[in-house]
Amino acid sequence: MNGVSARILGALCCWLALSVVLPARADPFFVKVYGRTYKIDPHYPSDEKGPDPQDAMKALPADLAKGPAVRPSHEEVLAEVEERLWIASNQLDAKLEDAAKSRGGRNASSDTKAAKQEITNSLASGTGPGRSPDLQAVYDRYRALNLLARELRRSLDLPVRTPESGFSRPKLNPDIEASYRAQKFDPYEAYYGFRRVKAAFRSGDIELLARVTHYPLAVTGRVRRTLRNRAQLVAAKETVLNAAVREAVAKSTFESVFVRDRGMVVGGGAVWITPDKTGFGLGTVNLD
Repeated sequence: MNGVSARILGALCCWLALSVVLPARADPFFVKVYGRTYKIDPHYPSDEKGPDPQDAMKALPADLAKGPAVRPSHEEVLAEVEERLWIASNQLDAKLEDAAKSRGGRNASSDTKAAKQEITNSLASGTGPGRSPDLQAVYDRYRALNLLARELRRSLDLPVRTPESGFSRPKLNPDIEASYRAQKFDPYEAYYGFRRVKAAFRSGDIELLARVTHYPLAVTGRVRRTLRNRAQLVAAKETVLNAAVREAVAKSTFESVFVRDRGMVVGGGAVWITPDKTGFGLGTVNLD
């Protein structure tokens, strides 16, 4: 009897160990994204916590389900989702930084990195210190978009993890690729820069735009201005993020960009994306 009990106890311990090691899974379900329907069978990596993935996906932006006038390709859907994920990821990072620094103000010995991780763990579980409704909402949106992007990349046989650039490597038209190489630009670095700048304008968040801006930033129009730092850019938010420029950038595609020696002309000249030693970033905003 003792031997049987020991075997049962051993089997139970093995089951409990596996339940901890193996990632949580959910039954497949369907999500509509930009008019297309995708079968989702997500799972969390073993080092992540959270609600059932289907419940986590409820935090996806509602307008994702709306279909555009022209049905996008699967690659275009992924690019759009990755733009939204880039926005959510950077906004979350900024808010976590602020929350961690706030803690440090109360406790000078507090380590910012450790504080950010502790707050992130609280957000993942939905309990514990360091959370606020606003921060929780940003985290939930980020988690949902990250799950969706991972599944979309999986469906396209792409690496599942978020690329270091934030965007999956595209299949560029050979003529487009050649036009960049003719200017001695890396076409893929140009593509990643374009998507970051487009996402920043799309967000309407001047802090995100500041992350992708090259200084000095030229602002042309009836009166030419030069913004030499982040503070000046933030002060000029209403000018730089005006509706006309944002709409022009939002409607642009990498295929419609005109490239020349100075960089990329986007939205019919609404903005220039220019290269420097750090990569491609916003170089000019044209208000004409």
